This record gives sequence, C-alpha cells and structure tokens, in this order.
Amino acid sequence: MKLGVLTLASAFCGLLACTGGGGTEHSELSTMGGITGSDTGYQVRICIKAEPMGINPVLSVQNISRYVYEQVFQTLNEQDPQTYDIVPLLASVPIIEDNGPDGGTAYHYTIDSAATWPNGTPVTGYDVAFSLKALMNPLVASGPYRPYYEMVLDVVVDAEDERAFRVITRRPYILAAQAIGDLYIYPEYAYDPEGLLRNIPLPQLTDPSSAERLAQENVKLRQFAASFNDPELGYDPGRIVGSGPYALAAWEDGQYVRLRRRPNYWAQGRSEERLAAVPDELKFVIIPDNTTAINALRDRAVDVVIDMPVDEFQQLRQDPYLTQYYDFVNVPGFKYFSILFNQNDPLVADSLTRRALAHTVDVDQLIAQLLPGLARRVVGPVLPTKSYYNSQLPVIPFDLEEAARLLRDAGWEDTNGDGTVDKLINGQRVELSFQLLSYPTPDSEAVTLLVAEGARRVGVDVRVVKREPRSLLSILDAGNFTASFYGQGFEPTPDDFAQVWLSSSVPPIGTNRGNFQNPEADRIIRRIATMTDDEQRAALYRRFQEIIYANQPMVFLYSPYDRVVISQRFNYTLSSIAPNIKFNALRLRQSAKPL
Repeated sequence: MKLGVLTLASAFCGLLACTGGGGTEHSELSTMGGITGSDTGYQVRICIKAEPMGINPVLSVQNISRYVYEQVFQTLNEQDPQTYDIVPLLASVPIIEDNGPDGGTAYHYTIDSAATWPNGTPVTGYDVAFSLKALMNPLVASGPYRPYYEMVLDVVVDAEDERAFRVITRRPYILAAQAIGDLYIYPEYAYDPEGLLRNIPLPQLTDPSSAERLAQENVKLRQFAASFNDPELGYDPGRIVGSGPYALAAWEDGQYVRLRRRPNYWAQGRSEERLAAVPDELKFVIIPDNTTAINALRDRAVDVVIDMPVDEFQQLRQDPYLTQYYDFVNVPGFKYFSILFNQNDPLVADSLTRRALAHTVDVDQLIAQLLPGLARRVVGPVLPTKSYYNSQLPVIPFDLEEAARLLRDAGWEDTNGDGTVDKLINGQRVELSFQLLSYPTPDSEAVTLLVAEGARRVGVDVRVVKREPRSLLSILDAGNFTASFYGQGFEPTPDDFAQVWLSSSVPPIGTNRGNFQNPEADRIIRRIATMTDDEQRAALYRRFQEIIYANQPMVFLYSPYDRVVISQRFNYTLSSIAPNIKFNALRLRQSAKPL
C-alpha cells in the first residue's frame, strides 16, 4: 500500500529497524518464487539505513520495506512519477460509474492479458478479491490500511472473463480509485492453498461489525491470520510469491537483501519504466552507520544512497573524487518532521503548554543551520504544495517572552527557585521536565538538542534520549512517552486524515500516536472522505488545519527535500515520490565508467 500512511520514523536513520527471520542467509532457487538460472548481467546496489520488515506488503507501513517489496509485488495501478496521474500497472485504469441510488460506485478494471504468476497461471479478479479479504481480515496485522477499504462492498468477477472485475463501493470516497489502485495483489494459490477465505463473503469482512463477529466465530479466519501473520512468511524465498519483476534470492540478516530478476516475468521487454526489469539484480545493502556508508561510496561499493544526512550530503557533493562517479541530486518530497506530543501525558495535555513550547523552537535557524536550501518550513499537516493549504495560518515565531507568558497562563511557574517551572496536577506539584526521544544520528540529535536548549531558556527541563528506530516506534505505539522527534510521509493525492488524526485511530488501529482527540476534527475528517465537491472539500481542509493549528499537537518543523546519491553509470529519472528513482528501470549508460 502506497497511500499516505507511511510513518517516517526518521528520514535520517532510515525508519524501522528489524532483523530477518533466523539469523542466517535465506537463499532458495525456487520455482514457486520464480527464481532459476544464474546472474549474467549487472547488479544495482542500493544503500538502505535499516533492515526491512520482511516482504509482505500489508504487514508494514515503513518506507524501507516498501522499497523492497514493490519490486516483488505489484498493485493494480500506479501514479505517474511526474504527473501523479493514475496509470495502469497490473490492470487498466478504472472505468467509473454510479452504482445506484445509495451513493455507491462501481470501478471496472481489466487485468493485463499478459499478467501471470511465477507458476504461469494468470492473475485474475479472484486474486484481487482474495487480496482484499486478506487485508480486511480483522485478525491480520494490517490495521493501518483497513480504513482506506471500508468503503468497499464487494468484488464481482466477470462470468465470461476472469481478468475483468468490478469493485463496488458502499459510498463515495475521495481516495477510492487511489486506494483500489494501490492494493497489492497476492496469488490465492500461494497464500491460501487450503482455500480458508474462499467461502467467506467479502462484504462480511468490509463491514466492521460483521468482521468482528466473524473474528470470534470463524475458525478458518483465525487459521488464515495465524499463517499470514507469521513473520517467516516475509523472509522465506520459497513462500514469497508476487507478480513483480524480481524475487527474493538471498537475505543475510543485517547485511543485505538480494533480489533477482524473474526469467519468466510477464512484462519483460515492456517499455514503461513502471513495468521494467532492467538490472539482473537489486541488492539492498544495509548500512546503518553514516561513516560506513560514506566509505562504501568512496570504495564505489554502492550505486545508490537515499536519505543521506544533510551534513554529509552537502560536504560530499563538493568532493572532486566522488563527483567523478556520482550525481548528488535533491527533489522536494512529500513528508514533514515535527516534535510530537503525547496528549495523554498531563505535562503536555494543555494546548497552552504545547503552544508555549512551539515558541521556544527557532525553526528558521534550524533550517538555515541543518538544511540550507534543502527544506521548507511547515505550520501544519498539509504541505504548501497542496491547493487547499491554508495560507492564512502564520508561522509560530521564535519568541521566548511569549513562551514564558503562555506557560504562566497554563499555570506553570518556578515556585521552588530550582530553574524549572512547576504546577499542581491532580493534587501533586510536578515540574515541567520530560524526555524528548531522538534517533542516534547526527541530524536527529541536532534537531532535538536545539529544541531542548530553547525550552531550557524558559524553565522547561527537556532531556534528549536516543533510541534505536525499532525501540522508539514501539514506545510511541505503547504511548509511553511525552515528546518525540517524528515524521509523516504522504502521497500527492487529496489527504485523508482518518488514519493519522481520527480519535479512534490510536495504535494498533492507526497511527494517531499523539492521542489527538477532537470531535469537530473527527466530523470534518469523515466529511472530507466522502465530499466530491472540490470547493466544499477545500473549505473543510482549511477548517481542519485551523483546528490543528489551535491545538498544536506537534511542533511542526519542516518538509525536507529528498536527497539521492546515484552512480553516473546509470540513466535515471527523478520523482518526488519516494524513493525518487525507479530501481527496476536503471539502465547502464553506454559511456559508463567501469567499476
């Protein structure tokens, strides 16, 4: 799923770290996964900062995992990397028609006539229905994605052509075509060989109440979930089966993930970049340490580095040796970073306190020092490039006097003269002292230390505590924090805020990790999702931004440009859609310098 649910644990350290299954190299020449033969061509080596979360699309919302699994699995449609229009991938773009007086819509698709699975059987509408059943199974760990598909009523396969099908929705939804097109398709024969879901009607799974009942009563639903949620399913080459151009060849925990081109890939030779399979192998080299990554560049041991820390990027693009062999490029991205507050913590439960802390951060200085020319300031969850961005909301200025005044208004004062403000909460006097979670990288630390220093100047004791990505995200999901460096990733589509901002979307259901609660915001989010009139929807978007601005659930910081280092051996096209380059379409230049 590529929708706007991608949590950026840190653009600097890569996102969620995880170990693979078992601690040994996974290697299999598997007819099920589609790998045979040996490598006779070239390999693209991509440096990533953390271990992917396996190769099972609906079980991960992390970018790094997607960079790998989108080479193995395919969605029905894709966004054009330049125009952002929906374009065909496994299937045609939908023909959309009204489905009756109840407000539902029918989306007609036809799967590419050449599309086959590794075993040679065709991709059909029945695989689409199965993929939706798997995702909507309430016992499958796909919770963050389910809200995007609750509008689906059913999938109806054409009786005369199993490649043709209709997705019928219960009600209008602004992202319906995007969500359906972004659905990763699994082969039923490989992921449900016993047919456990075959006789369970899809409408019973897309209706939350009936799905919950089934989860308690249906043994087959539980059996399927236990198998599908098995972590080993995402690491075992013999069990990972997709229609994409590559298959897992080897996984060395903490070292690399190596994908090999499928010799029987159905779209081999097609001209579209999105369908290409040009390199024989893609090797995702796991290098968490920045110094080691730089040394790999100097040794020309990697071809692509994404999300390089800004200091290194700025320095290395002036290096005459490296610029002989690499291009250092940047492009505006679809993400922003912030300091997230946990509103369940009494220390920051008051909006005046959160607004005061926002005034202690010199965001302009932060950008000038850490991201010169490589970031834009943001004031809320809508990026300035969106047409419904509320330009009437001013940036919150760095103003320590205003911060001190707001703290006093919120009841904070230094009653014992120890330099830290305090107040009575639930009958006990507590100091405004807390940990600010950070990642163990120079850039993340620099941001959080600057935030802590500004807070100290108005009597707030903020202690920066570093956590590895996996540990930090677990802490956020459990709600055991006061404040944390945080990021959100998006797509260039209309925003659906349900997964991030609805009151009910706290983990594990969604990613409302700050426990933002606002009844008016909930109503607006639900109206946005079904509003088909662009002007009325824009007005709702602007009102939602006003609510967020008043609540100040985060100190909104900046939207960085994506930074890519790529070998001059390759022809490439840049896009703002992460990871900014189509790895599968990297073609050697005729004038490429030898390694």
